[in-house]
Amino acid sequence: MTSIDKNGTSIEKIISAFRREHRIKDWELKYDIIKKPSAGFLGLFANKTAVVRFQLPDLGERAASFLDMLLKKMGVPFDGVSAKTQGKTIYLEVKGSKDSGFLIGKNGSMLETLQYLVNRVYENDKNLDRIYIDAEGYRERREATFLRQFMPLIKKVKEQGKPQTLEPMNAADRRVIHRHIERDRGLRTLTIGEGEKKRIVIFSAKQSESEVLSQTRQARPRPRPHKKTGEPKN
Repeated sequence: MTSIDKNGTSIEKIISAFRREHRIKDWELKYDIIKKPSAGFLGLFANKTAVVRFQLPDLGERAASFLDMLLKKMGVPFDGVSAKTQGKTIYLEVKGSKDSGFLIGKNGSMLETLQYLVNRVYENDKNLDRIYIDAEGYRERREATFLRQFMPLIKKVKEQGKPQTLEPMNAADRRVIHRHIERDRGLRTLTIGEGEKKRIVIFSAKQSESEVLSQTRQARPRPRPHKKTGEPKN
């Protein structure tokens, strides 16, 4: 949270300008009026300058604040929301949930819905790639279980340097693979195919994408893979 003082001829204009400058939402606006403009007495001792002190949250605090407000409107009991930022990725965790079954949903469906909504609110911020939401460590446990089946293939890429193409999987599962590989500087991923047939290719960071795609085509001549390198890690 950063404290910023702004001055102007009216409090309303100062607040309006601050909201435009920082793209602050209503629920994020926190300020104290330090000095009000006054007309003085018979035009004497007039003060024409207003000063407002704003509390500007960082992006992680803003996302946590929005999720906090959303859960309260849904009537979900919880103790708080913590935020952690790594690069352009924000990790939010709901702590102290009294109804974790509802909050998580069947196979994490409620968490996915909340995550989608929060990402939509901040999707135009150039300093953000993605926001992930977890509750009571559910996503972390699920992802560890899911990743276990791919560890032999990942180890094979690291040891032999040959790209490995995974079977088609949905967007949520692809995000788990992308995020895991991002933590390993020796490996990279790309996505090939379209729609429900999208596959992830895991390859050595020493190789270029064009080289990997060439090897993938040779290994899978039919159907011809469609290069899709611009897919967000989601």
